Amino acid sequence: MAAPLDVEMLRPGEGEITAAKRLLERVLINYGRFFDGVVGDALYFEAPFFNFCIEHGKHVVAVIKGDQRALLQDAQGVFSQMKPGLWEEPRRLTEFWDEGDFTSAEGVKAPLRVLHAHETVTRRRRIAKEWLEDIEEHDWWWATTLSLSQLPSRKLWKAGHHRWDVENDVFNTLSTHWALDHCFKHEPTAITNFVLTLFIAFVLLQSFYLRNLKPPRRIHFTLIGLGNQLHLSLMLNANHAPWLDQGG
Repeated sequence: MAAPLDVEMLRPGEGEITAAKRLLERVLINYGRFFDGVVGDALYFEAPFFNFCIEHGKHVVAVIKGDQRALLQDAQGVFSQMKPGLWEEPRRLTEFWDEGDFTSAEGVKAPLRVLHAHETVTRRRRIAKEWLEDIEEHDWWWATTLSLSQLPSRKLWKAGHHRWDVENDVFNTLSTHWALDHCFKHEPTAITNFVLTLFIAFVLLQSFYLRNLKPPRRIHFTLIGLGNQLHLSLMLNANHAPWLDQGG
């Protein structure tokens, strides 16, 4: 369950990282006990952001891209001398290399651990009434302040990929089905209040769907379907939610 906690507006002329630090300072005060680390894409792999999290007692996981050439070269050199580990799953084979104590990320106040995953994925597609299989290969590089004893390789790999839950399960869902991308009033305070109200409604619905609605009920509804039914019950001024009559 990806639960949005807060929102921060970008100010004129500033970048995303500046706003992210401002947001994190508030989140740390309000929800600091609820999380141990921050996961970000390659944009967040910069010394000031890593040091900001370290100084606030939080770990960081970030994608490594070409801007961190020295760290990448060091990790590639070490991994070339190592035998990779292996995870086998249906339609996915993952080779991985995992090592710590890299100090070549300029300006970062702590040694970093690097995880490299080479994934071979088999995907099936139906074209012209025939099933075809495609082989896709992906390489991922992550750097983190977490040690292997704190987070094993496979869990770090999952944490790196779960970053997409924020994009897919929150922003895409809210934009497509909840009008997040619609501006009802062009005034900063109104925009912020709308987004926060939307977040509250979304988290409450997710919590009800995942924690309260019994599995036999969930069989008949997706999260979006349940939201549509609740909305319909309000529109019709029904005395009870119509979805209670479905599925027995």
